[in-house]
Amino acid sequence: MLQPFADAHRIYHVIEPALRAPSVSNTQPWSFRIVADDRIELRASAGAGGEGGPGRWDLLLHSATPGPWAREYAISCGAALLNLRLAVRVLGHNPVVRLLPDPSGDPGLLASVEVVAGKGHQASSIEQELYEAIWQRHTDRWPFSDTPVRAGILVEMERAAAREHGWLRLLHGPFARAWLTVAARADGFLAAARDTAGDTASDQSFDALLAQFRDELAQWTGVSETGYGIPAADLGPRPAKGRSPVRDFRLGEPGPDETGSGEAGAGSGDVPRARFERHPQLLMLFTDRDEPTDWLRAGQAMQRALLTATSMGVSASFLTQPMELADLAFQYDPRDSHASRLIGPSGHRLPSVHRAVDAAQRNSTSPIERRGYVRRHLLGATPWLEVPQMVIRVGYPRDDAGPPHLRTPRAEPDILDARTDPPHRVPRPPAGDGTGADGGRGAGTRLAREDGRFPA
Repeated sequence: MLQPFADAHRIYHVIEPALRAPSVSNTQPWSFRIVADDRIELRASAGAGGEGGPGRWDLLLHSATPGPWAREYAISCGAALLNLRLAVRVLGHNPVVRLLPDPSGDPGLLASVEVVAGKGHQASSIEQELYEAIWQRHTDRWPFSDTPVRAGILVEMERAAAREHGWLRLLHGPFARAWLTVAARADGFLAAARDTAGDTASDQSFDALLAQFRDELAQWTGVSETGYGIPAADLGPRPAKGRSPVRDFRLGEPGPDETGSGEAGAGSGDVPRARFERHPQLLMLFTDRDEPTDWLRAGQAMQRALLTATSMGVSASFLTQPMELADLAFQYDPRDSHASRLIGPSGHRLPSVHRAVDAAQRNSTSPIERRGYVRRHLLGATPWLEVPQMVIRVGYPRDDAGPPHLRTPRAEPDILDARTDPPHRVPRPPAGDGTGADGGRGAGTRLAREDGRFPA
């Protein structure tokens, strides 16, 4: 009988790769529930240790106008789901996945994964390479080489995303420059929001909502003791000149080398300066619609593309703050969104069919259609009708750019075994038993029999 979750060793062998997925501000908004000997559930867990964090997941998921947290939580969990699927595949078995199996009764249940026995086959060489890349991938906010990523690699990333029903497209010339402008404008809005952050409880204006969002971001920035959030060392440098192609997680606060007073700002310690690549390469990930299932698909598409890039020596970071502010503005005012403050003038003309679709979406009674319209127009008029979910910066890392093996910390996972009454949490096995510091990497060979099946 198939028993992939017979003990803590095997449980962590399957789940540990999922824990290595990227997540918004390293919030790691996932938990796992083992409900049968061959079935596991991926659940949303908003906030450190399962406590309520920024954006209550259950409320946001049911809201007609959710802000950025629910969408980005789901994308993060989708990335973890892709890693979990690969972990099952390297053991020679097939995962059968159901997305949002009970959206109304149990909105925190994101996916149910059944490990199918008797129909498995050995993982392909590509699947094995992607699995190995899980342990190498990390978000790189340091400067990249000026050498462009080869076109063949970008095509492979596009194909990888397409396998998960995500559409990854290179932002050429003017679109890339426009996104850098919009991203810098979003950083500026967040930096200025600190001036109005003193009294947000009674103020329901959009500026107050923006200040609250900035405060929530600050909770996850420059911290590492809890295993959540982005440590100061991971924030990367500021540009020596010009506009930075990475996010300003310091939220406009100066470091001690910039205040002249020796007082540390957000992300204490000297803030380094560096020259970034002259022409950043940006990829935008789209989905057909903008519902929770699309967010989960976007996460899986993003992660498969990132692992493909990692396996070919390409690093990546994210530049998504304009989308967050657009979602936040739409939450405040679904009809007349403040996101227009982010949108710059566009010299691009659209075909008549695009204009007709735009008008239909802009005036639709569906908040999903209107929200997608707002996010699509952050770049002005574009030839794409799908909904953007993520922007990824890619490039070859420079040898002198930053710490060579920087990794964001990982918190103790929330794994519940519901096969017992009452359910109990599954602690991590001691190091040195196959699921130690390497996170179980390579343990598949030790845990699986020669025929590729799980041990009895």
